[in-house]
Amino acid sequence: MKLSQLQAAVVHDLKNQLQSLLDFEQEALSRIPEQYHKQLTPILQRTNRLKNDSLQLITLYRFQESRLKGTGHFPMDDAWPRDTISDAIEATSLQFPTIHFENSTDIDCQGFYNETLLQLALVTLITNSAQAGASRITLHADECAAGLEIRVRDNGPGFPAEVLDGDAISTKSDAGGLGLYFVQLICEHHQRGEIKGRSEIGNQQSSNHQIAGAEVRLYLP
Repeated sequence: MKLSQLQAAVVHDLKNQLQSLLDFEQEALSRIPEQYHKQLTPILQRTNRLKNDSLQLITLYRFQESRLKGTGHFPMDDAWPRDTISDAIEATSLQFPTIHFENSTDIDCQGFYNETLLQLALVTLITNSAQAGASRITLHADECAAGLEIRVRDNGPGFPAEVLDGDAISTKSDAGGLGLYFVQLICEHHQRGEIKGRSEIGNQQSSNHQIAGAEVRLYLP
């Protein structure tokens, strides 16, 4: 077994162990008096964060293996963006319980993508927004002539200049964040013919031309 394969196996086992730990923590939280929840909730939030980060590492390894071997670990299929967005919100609501989420996607909206990857991209964007200080996040998907467009908007401070200029890949405060680079890889994995998916970032502007929050657009062919 190659070292890279061993590392991937260890990270995969770590992710599974963290999921089991998270399940035990949630069960414990449901059984203890409410006055102790404030002390235990940060433990659940950190466990959930570690699980999501380990899933990112596994996904990056599989991307690399796919490119080297020409295999497809992440097949595409018909999927419904409203459900995918709802799953991403559910996956992050425990870690960020004070954030107000809005999923304005039409129930009939349909796309062709890998649901696991898109959910992971949305979880990453939600995490970035929350850690940047947003209190409201709106997610919306639309079918378009080129495929599917997903918009993630927040009411935070917006992207700093170094991110907009391409000098940084993450808005997270810690150095371990894979951030926007990871999201871009997921978009590029979605390809039809010569057309690859892509992501675009920017800042929303208020009526008085002040930054009103960050916006990320994902385009999947």
